[in-house]
Amino acid sequence: MIVKTFYSAGRSILAAVISILLLAACAQTSVVDNWKTEKPVNQKPGKVAVIVVLPDALTRKAVEIDVARVLRDKGTPAVPGSNIPGLSGGIRGEIDSDVAVELLKSQDVDGIVVMFYSGGGRSESYVRSDYWAQYVGSGVGYSWGRPYFTNVYTIRKGPGWADYKMSAFVESSYYDIETEEPIWRIVTETKDTEHADTAMDIAKAIASQMKSAGLN
Repeated sequence: MIVKTFYSAGRSILAAVISILLLAACAQTSVVDNWKTEKPVNQKPGKVAVIVVLPDALTRKAVEIDVARVLRDKGTPAVPGSNIPGLSGGIRGEIDSDVAVELLKSQDVDGIVVMFYSGGGRSESYVRSDYWAQYVGSGVGYSWGRPYFTNVYTIRKGPGWADYKMSAFVESSYYDIETEEPIWRIVTETKDTEHADTAMDIAKAIASQMKSAGLN
């Protein structure tokens, strides 16, 4: 009975450790600044284009696809800006808004989400603890008078390994195509881009802002 209890406790501890580590890995992105227009939103967009300002065309398209997918799942009819004729390729510096607006209107786009990388860098080193379950042998327990064998584990903690954090600040804004005015703007900080799905995290923050502004 003691062995069985120890085994069950070991599994519970292992599950708790894994849960804590997973939660720590996910909570990497937060909104550090936000703004929203005081003007009332009279109409929800029928089509939103996601434009990510990145010099590499392939990376830009991949991020736009991920962000657009999350927005669609949250109720915003979004499409990657790279898929719109005339707007593909990498973007360096500023966007020619006059040309872009005409191209967007030709594809019945009502609004755009524009994402800019606005800063970040490498932080100092840190150490992550290394936990694992170590097999220590077999134990014997009894169930309804019959013996049974079970594996026994213990939780070990090693020295871990050195790592570093890459942080990134991204400014995301939503513009109404008809008025060409911003409706909202947020700045997100991702503290550990090497171990987080940054695009997914920022997309969730954008979706939340769209809902808050009454746009979905």
